[in-house]
Amino acid sequence: MMVGRHLRRTLSAVAVVVACVGLCAPSALASDDGVDWRIEDMGVRDAWASGITGEGVTVAVIDDQVVSDHPSLEGVDVEYRLASENGDSCWYSQFDKDDRSRVMRKPGDVTLSTSDGFYTTHGTHMVGLIAGNGKGYDGGMGYQGIAPGARVVAYPFGFADKGDTGGLAGTGACIGDDGSSSDLSGSALADAVDSGARVVNMSYTTMPDWGYAPVALHAIRHGVVLVRARANSTRAGLYDLVGQPVYGQYFPGSVTVNSLTRDGSVSATSDVMDGNVSILSPGVGVPIHKGVRTDSREVVLSDGGNSSAAADLTGYLALVFQKWPEATGNQVLQSLVRNTRGNGSGEARLDPEHKRGFGAVDPERLLETDPTVYPDVNPLLEWAVRASGEHEETKGMYTDSYSDLKDEYTSRLGDVFSPEGEQIECSKACGLIGREYERERKAWERVEQCRKDGGSDCMRYSATATADEADREAGWDDVKADYGRGGVSKSSSSKSSLPSWFVPAVIGGPAALTAALFGGIALAVTHVRRKRRRAAGAMATPTADGYYAAAGPTPTGPLDAKRLASMVADGTLTGTTPVWRQGMDGWQPAATIAELIPILQTVSTPTAVGPSATMPQADTSPISKPPEDAPQAQ
Repeated sequence: MMVGRHLRRTLSAVAVVVACVGLCAPSALASDDGVDWRIEDMGVRDAWASGITGEGVTVAVIDDQVVSDHPSLEGVDVEYRLASENGDSCWYSQFDKDDRSRVMRKPGDVTLSTSDGFYTTHGTHMVGLIAGNGKGYDGGMGYQGIAPGARVVAYPFGFADKGDTGGLAGTGACIGDDGSSSDLSGSALADAVDSGARVVNMSYTTMPDWGYAPVALHAIRHGVVLVRARANSTRAGLYDLVGQPVYGQYFPGSVTVNSLTRDGSVSATSDVMDGNVSILSPGVGVPIHKGVRTDSREVVLSDGGNSSAAADLTGYLALVFQKWPEATGNQVLQSLVRNTRGNGSGEARLDPEHKRGFGAVDPERLLETDPTVYPDVNPLLEWAVRASGEHEETKGMYTDSYSDLKDEYTSRLGDVFSPEGEQIECSKACGLIGREYERERKAWERVEQCRKDGGSDCMRYSATATADEADREAGWDDVKADYGRGGVSKSSSSKSSLPSWFVPAVIGGPAALTAALFGGIALAVTHVRRKRRRAAGAMATPTADGYYAAAGPTPTGPLDAKRLASMVADGTLTGTTPVWRQGMDGWQPAATIAELIPILQTVSTPTAVGPSATMPQADTSPISKPPEDAPQAQ
């Protein structure tokens, strides 16, 4: 495999594709009988009756700002936090970094209110589906949470704008006091771990992010379940569950969620082969604000997309963690993939058609089955590593040798088994992922040997119990010393890097040492982000002529005029789509490029199917790159 130099792509709040954009409006898929089946059909009311409401479980939600005075959140245990690598404040600007017209501070603009002219946002919707009380405006339907007793920590990673879905598709980055773009999702995830979150909900998809791996692995090591939404599209993905390390929603070890209808079928909005989908969860016929606008006061049962499916799964998992508090995150994931609806084998069985993952979530079975009988090994991480070795194209993808790669190098695995010829990009993260799986596997072997020998407290050898040691081996202290500043927001208190739930359940006394050693864990994230900003890359570094468009999960190109016209015709390219070509100062909306305006204005009928999703090939030749102050892709 050829190793080529690349510019790491910055991931900011502007570089997201919301998992329900354009697909969450009321439709023919709305529930005709008024039944919120994600609760009524899934054993949730029985769980509530037995006292299982998510009480004592902390759930983190990383999304846009929440309307804190929404009726559905009245009396709900929600803490709003800003985790910024630049301190307490950040300011909003999509393009003009000198414009400080909107500032997000502690507590300041961390939340929104109805007095701001917002009645809902995408973030409000997600928090409501997880823990809402069901109340709506004017006595109408609201967001009923699956785990109304859970504690929610809500992190904004950008500013909500008025309009569809809370404006997530066009939200601006958080610009720090030093004028650089901040990725709040990374620092929020690091802070969520320190806040004791058992589950983190991220109902959005992202552009490539080479700095995501360290913080994601930190969360996985510490027993935090990462729930991600697949994009709402019928664009095929990879054939097998091998993962794509530079994409958050396909990061090995994360739960990638697709939407399920009440009759058990995959939602029409994403009914396509995608081997990286791991679980189906209710997403159609669920509560969603009518018209999908921030000024909407009415909630109806309709198509909530994969965003809603992910939030619903997060709610189910909160119930499971309350029922089985001593289970590690890995053990709960083992139960999740083994005990899907209709699978009575007790073993994880991946859909051979690669559309349904391991199957539909079955909350009743999850609550009935003690997950502590399963290994403390992340099954999704294990599956990705093993599956990669079964294909010539990805064999050796997660070998430890990749750990020796420098951050600025990547290797593209070409001709990958995908109907659209997608490539998988391997960087240093691939080696780190493989190393983590081996650590978890060997740790569980030690637990089993301890038990065979008649030992007691054998779980002290498990992967989760030894996460702090693994963090030390990953070099967090060296990163802290190298960078010397930053970290999460001052609104975040210094806590043990081993989650609070795990301390009383498993290890007890050593918590103080843990806190002393790892209170500043997010400094690693800061260092990685800082390095990425100095690299000043956008989302791609193409070398060929023609435009590249960020019209899907991966940049597409190079595109000639004919291809661009086809994309406009089928709706995959609009005036707001970020585009780039050599010589441009960063990614810019298509409508701002003079030579593209005629294409945007004249194309009226479809002329071709959507574009290929093939990533630009790696190239070792000199390339032009966006300058450090270039606008980031939206």
